[in-house]
This record gives sequence, structure tokens and C-alpha cells, in this order.
Amino acid sequence: MKLKQEPQDFRVRELIGDSFFKDRGRFQVYRVTKKKLTSLEAAGRLADLAGVAQSEVAMAGLKDRQGVTVQFMTVKGGRPVFLKTPELRIETAGFASREITSSDSEGNAFEITVRKMSDEEREALVKGAAEVKAYGLPNYFGEQRFGNLRHGQGWIARDLALGKHEVALRALIAGKSEHDDARNSRFKRSIEGAWGDWRSCREFAGRFGNYISVFQHLIKHEDDFAGAFRFVKSQLRLIHLYAWQSHVWNRAVAAHVESVTRPEERFMVAAPEGRLIFARGELKSDPKWKGMFRLPGPGLDDVKHPAQRDLLALALRQEGLQPHEFRIEGVSGFQLKGEDRPLLVTPRNLRIDTPANGQTIVSFELPRGSYATLVMSRLVPPEARRPAPYRDHPDGGQRGGPRGAPRGASRSGTRGGERAAPPDRPPRKPKRPPPGGNRSRKN
Repeated sequence: MKLKQEPQDFRVRELIGDSFFKDRGRFQVYRVTKKKLTSLEAAGRLADLAGVAQSEVAMAGLKDRQGVTVQFMTVKGGRPVFLKTPELRIETAGFASREITSSDSEGNAFEITVRKMSDEEREALVKGAAEVKAYGLPNYFGEQRFGNLRHGQGWIARDLALGKHEVALRALIAGKSEHDDARNSRFKRSIEGAWGDWRSCREFAGRFGNYISVFQHLIKHEDDFAGAFRFVKSQLRLIHLYAWQSHVWNRAVAAHVESVTRPEERFMVAAPEGRLIFARGELKSDPKWKGMFRLPGPGLDDVKHPAQRDLLALALRQEGLQPHEFRIEGVSGFQLKGEDRPLLVTPRNLRIDTPANGQTIVSFELPRGSYATLVMSRLVPPEARRPAPYRDHPDGGQRGGPRGAPRGASRSGTRGGERAAPPDRPPRKPKRPPPGGNRSRKN
């Protein structure tokens, strides 16, 4: 079977409650349909047409550039807009009394076209759909959450928790990836070669238009790498914070699934940040959990259930930290916040259709913060698929995250990650830059 052969093979439609829309109001609402553009790029086009700064455009969540996605954006006092190009359509959709935020989202509707399915794969898909309808699936964070791995940056937040401020800053700015375009590669080589010579780094940053204020700070305060993070965009800091927090959650939940299911009752799927384990039937959990698994806050202090705390502590030890070290102090924009996350997700209105052209269309709805690519991974287990090279399948759906993301949108990584390790051995750790700077665990 083949996924994501054409942009129209992956369609995402944002679900906003009817009560948000008004007959009149101070805010204009726009319906934005895009292809091969990020949400921020589309917002920039809308801002130009509406005659406002891009910062005045609000949205409920970010969508990837992959696939065809439909979402809503608002502008206070915005004028009517209509644009139709091959990659972007913007049209006025009504009014609202306030700007749109992530709390207005009721999730996303997905329509995924699967091509070249074998009879065995189609049979497995039908069986998997029946199991998912009955039991749901673990609500893992998808690879779109972990763009830090795709970009060769590793776990920036983990390094900060360990007090490795220079290591983290160097990886953030100069971490190399096979996915870098020529311009980014030149920038990263220039910064890496001049690292420590902050005036030269500032010159390169000015030439490329990236991280200028970071190096201006280091010119004045040579060893204040923690302080330099104040000049990194807040959205980028949140992306890295949420990525690591989500990684720890995924590792703990995967360990839980493995511990409560027999080998013949589970299967594994390779993912950029580690193996994801799925139960074929009902997933057992303590009734006291009430269907939730804690996305942990600082020091795991907010994790009330002992079994969940043990699983999270194990995940942290595998990351080289003790539970009390799960905190980032003295670095602006990296304050962990805990919240409960549903352990399982059950897609709504899951359907499988086979049109006359022989393609298979899988459609369903998910709450915000859940990932369509993981539903597809669960529907057709690896052993039922034809052998094929590993490739990224960007989700395109809204990203969930702890509360506090700016402008009301849930923030996360926007792309997939490194090549996944085979399921019979642990995943390789992402490459990290040479050690340097502050190696203490305290600021």
C-alpha cells in the first residue's frame, strides 16, 4: 500500500463549533484552504490582503504544508477577502465576537487515500478498523511533534535540564540535518566554523537573517548561554519544550502497553523518537486513572498515580535524568506545565470506502492533539504490509500541547523526524553537537 502519493491524498478539515460563528462581530473569520504551504505562510498572505500585520492573524492550530488542509483564521476588523490560486484559497466565512483560539477547535476530519493495496492489506485494514472502533488506540504523539529530530537538533530541552546550555544553543542553531536546504546548510556551516567568535557569528547571522539578537547578547555576555535563549522566538522554544515532554510521555505509555499485553497481543511500529507499541485488543489500565495518563510537570511532582510515576521515572532514567531533574530553571520560555492527556483515542465516524477506481479511502475524525498517521499505523500492522522503504508521512492535523501556547494555537514540531530504527533494536540516539560550555547541572 502507498500513502501520500499526491497532495490531495491527505485531506484535513478543521472542525470549529457552530457557536463560534456570529451574524456580526468585531472579528472577520476566513476559511483558508492550502496546499504546499504552512499555516504561517498562509497567514502572511492573509495579512497582506486584509491590510494588517501577520501578528494580528489568529488561528486555532497549525497545519503542515503537506496535503490539502482547511482551517479558519480571524482578524479584528478585517476586510472581506477572496483569493484563489493553485496552492491557496482564502474566502470570508463570517464573523466572530473574539479571535479564534485552540479552545474553539473540536478536532479535525481526515480523508486519506490509500493506493495500491493488496488483498491482504485491505483485509487487515477492515479487521484493524473493527478493533479500533471497539478498543481505540494509544494516544501517542506523532512524528510531526518531533521536528527537532528531523532538523538534527536532538533534545534541546533535555540538554537544558542537564545544565548544558551551550550544547543546547549550539545544537539549536547549528545542528545539521540531511533535510537542510542549501541556504540553511551554508548558514549552519558558517556558525559552526565560527562558534566562540561571537562577532563573526553575528556577522553571519546578519547575512542570513537568523539569530542576530542571540549573538549580540553573547558579544556583551560571553558565557551567558542560558540568557541567550531569551532571544530565540517563543514559538521555537515551545516547540522544543513540548517535543521533549511528549517524548517522555510516549516512552512511558509504550512501556505501559508492553507491560500489560502478551507478545502475541501487541505489535510495534518504528517511529523517529522510539518504538510505539499497540495492543491488538483492549488495553488494560488502572480504573483509578480514569482513562488519563499524566503529561508530567516539573519533577513529576504533579503525577499522582504511583504506576504512572514509575513509568515516567523509567523513561527519564533512560534519558539520563532522575525524576527531580525533570525541570528547566533559569532559561526563559522553557517552563514545564503538566496536564492530563487521554491514554486512548477512538476515531469518530471511521469509514472505509472503495470507489470504482480501486483506491481505498479512509475517513475519520480526531480530537485536537491526536494524530492521523498513528491511526493509519494501527489500522494496518507492519506484518500485514508489503515491504517498502521507510518514509515520513506528515500528519497535517492540529497539534495538541500543554496550555499556554501563544495566540491561542497549540504548538508543536511541524515535520517528521530521523530515520527510525528497526523494531528489533532500540532506536539510535540523535546526533548531538560537540560538548562545550556550561556542563554543570545548575545555572
